[in-house]
Amino acid sequence: FRKLNPGIFYQHNSRPVIIADNLRTPENMGSVLRLAANIGASKTLFISEVAHQFKSYKIKKTASGAIEKTIWKIITYEELENELPDEYRLIALETTTGAQNIYSFEFPDKVALCIGNEKSGIRRDLLKHAKQHIYIPLPGPVTSLNTTHALSIALFEWYRQMTVKIS
Repeated sequence: FRKLNPGIFYQHNSRPVIIADNLRTPENMGSVLRLAANIGASKTLFISEVAHQFKSYKIKKTASGAIEKTIWKIITYEELENELPDEYRLIALETTTGAQNIYSFEFPDKVALCIGNEKSGIRRDLLKHAKQHIYIPLPGPVTSLNTTHALSIALFEWYRQMTVKIS
């Protein structure tokens, strides 16, 4: 296996921003933070009115040490505009009419990847602001993924595409 060198990778690429809209469980919040640390995200934004009520030990347990190794904050929907860097493209990971297959989508270097609530998805107003909607094709009889599983697929597809560009 070729040794990965994140220092070199991020000399040529921007770090992604992760946006999680209204997650319902502290375990999923912890999983998102672990993924953020895995990929080297510049920051993770949790849009939520209730996440501050989650038991921190549940978040920490699922994050598995990543909580201190990544920048994250809980914000309101109204605060998102000020938190999202202007040059980043907001991409919604959501199965919507007109959504593009993730494997035919060309990710931008400066990506803000948004996932939604485990039950209701990404709120309508946020979907309207996204530059693109992408979906993950599922060939089996179950046609949904856990939101954090979907995020991991999308983040590492972004990483794969960026790696190909610099090789």
